[in-house]
Order: sequence, then structure tokens, then C-alpha cells
Amino acid sequence: MISFDQILEKKIGTGFYQWKIISIVGLVEFCNGILFTFMSIMMAILKSEWNLDSSQIANIGSSYLLGIALGNLLCAFIVDKIGRKTTFAFSSAMSAFLSFYVSFSSTYIEMIILRLLFGLVFGITYQLGFIILSEITEAKFRGRFSFSISLLFVLGKIFLIILCFIFLDSMESGNWRGLMRFNGIPLTIASLLSFIFLKETIRYQLNLGQFDQAFKEIEVILQENGREDCLLNEQEKQGLQIWQEKHKIECQEQQLHKYGILSSEYRTITFLLWLIYILANFQSMTIYLLMPFLLAKKNSGFGPMLTLFIIEFCFSIIIYHFIDNPHYGGRINIIAYSGIALLISNGSLYIFQEQFLYLGLFIIKIATRGLFSTIGILACESYPLYLRSQGCGIAQAIGKIGVIPSPYFLFPLLFYDPYLPFLLMGLLSILILIFACVFDKDKTQKHLETLKEE
Repeated sequence: MISFDQILEKKIGTGFYQWKIISIVGLVEFCNGILFTFMSIMMAILKSEWNLDSSQIANIGSSYLLGIALGNLLCAFIVDKIGRKTTFAFSSAMSAFLSFYVSFSSTYIEMIILRLLFGLVFGITYQLGFIILSEITEAKFRGRFSFSISLLFVLGKIFLIILCFIFLDSMESGNWRGLMRFNGIPLTIASLLSFIFLKETIRYQLNLGQFDQAFKEIEVILQENGREDCLLNEQEKQGLQIWQEKHKIECQEQQLHKYGILSSEYRTITFLLWLIYILANFQSMTIYLLMPFLLAKKNSGFGPMLTLFIIEFCFSIIIYHFIDNPHYGGRINIIAYSGIALLISNGSLYIFQEQFLYLGLFIIKIATRGLFSTIGILACESYPLYLRSQGCGIAQAIGKIGVIPSPYFLFPLLFYDPYLPFLLMGLLSILILIFACVFDKDKTQKHLETLKEE
């Protein structure tokens, strides 16, 4: 009897196949970084260009968050039905289409609908990227490969600011339509590459019982990785089938088909993941919604934002090297480090205000980047394949649904006292530290799927 994780380690290894997939998925996430950041800047531009009031801006901001939540829910329930590749390829194609279409938008209602659709596509592709990479990578590199999505996401944010220097006049005006059309080009390329070169994951095929197809794909991957001498023999094929059948029986015994992520085996894990996603989203939304207004108020332009993202990328590389270290890094340790950093930075921003603005925003960006990337990996590793897309998608959705009302109290707080929201976020940081203390399912450098007897 042999598991797919063992075949990954002993036979397939890491090579051209994994780098090909990460290049395609990474290009989409790079574009996601561009779009996600611009959705924030766009609110300040539309407020000035279309003379919108605070409630209309809140509606525009919330429509994008609602779209992300709906996308997460779609990811939870359609990915296991139509497959990882199909979902990812069509979602990236839709994102490319929307990038061109939104550049012709001219009405408030149309913009709300388009931002809702942008959020929906983002909600699908962002979490699905983590799922795909976690399922094709061996244990010792799984954290780094999955975290590389975050590095490319931050690179997209940096590229967006460079485009802002070209297309925009300030944080509140410029040719935002041309910028959106330009971003449609790499998205179109990414969607074409997804349709042509992206393959369904072996784990998904094994879970469906498509063993012959899975064995053929394994042979193709071995050839791509230059390991033709490691082809599976009949005994190994038989052993993999037996392991998969045993894993299926365990899932049935745990009644996963009936209760899903709320079965007794995974209920506590599920609720804890929902909590950490809500907390992480609150931290992220505070920066996402308020940073353009805080920087515009200080007449800072795009320079400080570019510097912020470049430093965020540099620190993300440090996290990349630590995330698979079971001693100093690992998933839970990075969440704890992020919680401490958020507590200190939010508290300092509230106390010192404008004097601490750039440094405070920088620390929060680094902490939320490490937090989001790590819990994305943690969620993928916490569930078996049968529940992975459902568990990850619903957790992401709960996190976004929990903060959909945030624009309606963050903006009033901002206009009353620009630094009052950071006091609230500092208090919520304490809950992140509590999560790091009680969550005990860390699979750093461990197999993704295991039987109870193992």
C-alpha cells in the first residue's frame, strides 16, 4: 500500500511539471494583485470623478467584498464537480473579459455590478490557486510553492503602482480606463495558457476513482520531470488503489458525505478557520479601504505606496524561506508572529497617528500578507481532498461575509477620527494570538493526506 504523497516524494519529485503549473497559476495571481489593489484606488478616483458621497463609496466597496464571498462559495461547491482546471481556466477568462468591459462603464449601478463580478472571479481563482499547488507539490516544498502565489500577488501590486505613474495623475484622477484595458492583456494570456497547458490534478482524478487516467497522467509528468526511469510498476499502482479505497472508506465512516466540514472530526477546525479568516479580513480591509484616503489626505501620491509594496515583497521573501521550517517558521508560528506585529502596529498607529503612518502601514501590510498566505495554506492542509475545496471556499466566504459591513462603520470612523479604526484592529489582534495558541493542526513538512493508521 502506498499513498500519492509517497509517490510524489519517491517517484515524481519536483521539476518542470510543477514549475509549469506555478507559472500559469502565478500569472493569474499576479494579475489578481493588480486588480485587487486597483479596486481600492478606484474608489478614491470615482469619489472625485463621479462626485459620490460616503454611502455610495461604501456600496461600491461592499459590492466587491460581496463578490469575493460569492466567489469563495462557488469555489467551495463547483470545483469538486467540474474540476480544478476547468474552474480556474474559465474564471481567468472571465476576469480578462471584465477588465476590458469595465473600462467602458459610466454609471454608478453598472460599476457596482461589475465590481461584484470582479470580486466573484477573484474569490474563485485566489483560493483555487492554493488548492492546485498544494495538491501537486511534495511535503517539503508545499509551503514555499503555495506561498509563491503571495509573492507574485505582491509583485502584481508593485506593477500596478508603476502603471499608476503612467496612467493616473494622482490618487484621485487619471486614465483609469486605459489602465484596466492594459491589464486585460496579461489576463488574456493567462487564460489561454490555462486552457492549453493546465492539467487536472492527480489527486482529484484518484478521488473520483479515475485510476487509469491518473496513471497515464503520472507517466506524462514523470517524463516532463525527466524521471522516465521511475515509472510505476503494477504493484505500486495496485498499492495506490488500495490506499485510495481505504481513504474513501475512512471518509464514509466519518460521515463526511453527510455532514461535510461540520462532521465531528472537522467541526472544531472549521470554526477556528472561520474565526481566523474573519479576523484576517478585518485587518486587511482596514488597510484596503482606508490607505488611499489616508495617503491622499497627506498628499503622498503613489511613491510611498510603491515603497510600501516593495518592502512588503522583500519581507515576503523572508517568510517564503521560513514557512517550511518546522522549528523557527511553520504555519502556526508565522500566524503568531503576524498577530504580535498587528497588535504593536495598530496600537502605535492609534497612539502616534500621523507620525507613525508610513511605518505602521508597512508593518500591517507585512503582517497581513504573512497571515493571509499562511492561513490559505493552513486551510488546504487541514482538510482531506474530499472536503478541501468546500472547507477552503466556505472559510474564505465566511471571512469576507463577516467584513462586508465594514465599509459602513470604517468610513464613518475614518471621517470622525482617521486613526480610530486602528484601535479596534489592535483589540482584534489579541484574538489572532489566541488562535495561534489553540490551533493544533499544523502540517508543515507532513503528508497532505494520511490514513488514521499512519
